[in-house]
Amino acid sequence: LLRMTCSVSYGERFIAPAVNAFAKLNPELRIELDLDNRLRDLVGDGYDLAVRFGHLTDSRLMARRLASRRLILCASPDYLARRGAPRDLSEIASHDGLLGSAEHWRFTEAGREISLRPTGRWRCNSGAAVLDAALQGLGLCQLPDFYVAETLASGALVSLLDEARPPDEGVWAVHPHPRHVPPKVRAMIDWLHDRLSAKTP
Repeated sequence: LLRMTCSVSYGERFIAPAVNAFAKLNPELRIELDLDNRLRDLVGDGYDLAVRFGHLTDSRLMARRLASRRLILCASPDYLARRGAPRDLSEIASHDGLLGSAEHWRFTEAGREISLRPTGRWRCNSGAAVLDAALQGLGLCQLPDFYVAETLASGALVSLLDEARPPDEGVWAVHPHPRHVPPKVRAMIDWLHDRLSAKTP
């Protein structure tokens, strides 16, 4: 049995298809994939492997970078026609922020990473719902590139303050820190790396 966990949206879009392909090639292996936006305790909850993002803090875990993701600030042309586009980071506070699961939005200014707490009357812990709200002109959002790439390409959303975009975040495979990594875990990590590294911006 191989027990894994990942956030819902990224898991549905990228991890589940990769895991399903791996399962097809390894019919003797039982796999449980738990898609959950909560940060699960791998050791306490008995998981073999997790996919996580950004800065890692749990020293009990080993990590391997699988890919990258980019955070993009954007809004619809309709919203920008009504409210105007922020010209710098100081103007974000005067706009309607579409709030997701993150408490802060990340940016870079003068070579330093900074975080801003957006304000707004709308919040949802689903990235897909945040995207829909942005498309309907409800405000600014900051979402990972895989959510907004198609809508940016079509012009349905407009990227903002690109010069202040934060560094790309890592997408990591993390697992408990045993002396010897089980072959099933090592094989899955190698598989995910091969499948996901091609999706790095």
